[in-house]
Amino acid sequence: MRRLSVALLMSGLVLLSACSNRSTATDATPTKEALHDPSQVGPYAVGVTTVTFERPSTADGTPRRLETVIWYPREGGPEDADPVTDAAPLTVAGPFPIVVYSHGSGGKPLYQTFLTEHLASHGFIVVAPPHPGNTSDDCVLCGSESIIPSARERPSDVIFVLDEVVAMRGGADSLLGPIVDPDRTAIVGHSFGGWTAIYAAADEHFDAAVAQAPGQPDILVGRAPNIAIPVMIIGAGKDEIVPPDGVQRLYDALTGAAAKEYVSLPEGHHLSFVDRCLGCTDALTEGRGWELINRYTTAWLYVHVKGDGRYEEFLGPEPPDAVVLP
Repeated sequence: MRRLSVALLMSGLVLLSACSNRSTATDATPTKEALHDPSQVGPYAVGVTTVTFERPSTADGTPRRLETVIWYPREGGPEDADPVTDAAPLTVAGPFPIVVYSHGSGGKPLYQTFLTEHLASHGFIVVAPPHPGNTSDDCVLCGSESIIPSARERPSDVIFVLDEVVAMRGGADSLLGPIVDPDRTAIVGHSFGGWTAIYAAADEHFDAAVAQAPGQPDILVGRAPNIAIPVMIIGAGKDEIVPPDGVQRLYDALTGAAAKEYVSLPEGHHLSFVDRCLGCTDALTEGRGWELINRYTTAWLYVHVKGDGRYEEFLGPEPPDAVVLP
């Protein structure tokens, strides 16, 4: 199901019970592929390519150059660990769902490769555009002069690249055309990217969303009741930037979502979600944080995008690191 047509900053686990608002396994038709632990590397080798898209700015019409990184399943097996640039895509097992990834403020598409590559290994095409004016090339601790304009542009950025990738379907001159599934889509983002994911989810351009430590959650509370698609929020208990109580209020406001789940990482930090975790400690190491983030994000997408209800079992308790809040 595809329905096409903004704060902020850079980018918390003892699990309780699975959220009662989640759909059950019987709601989805399982795929035929074998069950794979979503916290571990998936069954597919990974390719990566860069495609440049361009769209007019929402604010003033000037060109926005979106050098978008795309990870995808390629020929080979999971033992072929490293992504291969412009490798032939795996056509015998596709088509594959599209996941748009939105980076945080002062970030880049390559700031969460532990997740983007991981999702591709589980059979997703992960499309990661930059948000010009709010990348690490523009600023690091970005201020309002970057954030406010970016809030106007980000929703259009993610919707535009989704449109462009869908348009590749069937194109004889497109590397990814043969494997694109235009009818199964999702958005994932961290920090300002998490904000972007929630904002875009309200307009239902995607089938599911995962927002990780979403920036300025209280700004989104008024928009949240309009969201009808399944939404997962992953928060960090020791987030230095996004207040956990604000994330909880945002989650509580998701009153119309078809399904929802809030995973809290009690020992997690704001940068537990990126490739270089500044602030991580032995209470939740960088590697363990990645494993948990991969597990919950991937399982959510298996259930609500691929329609494989068997992965509900991975959305439940995983003590002592994660808490699933009702």
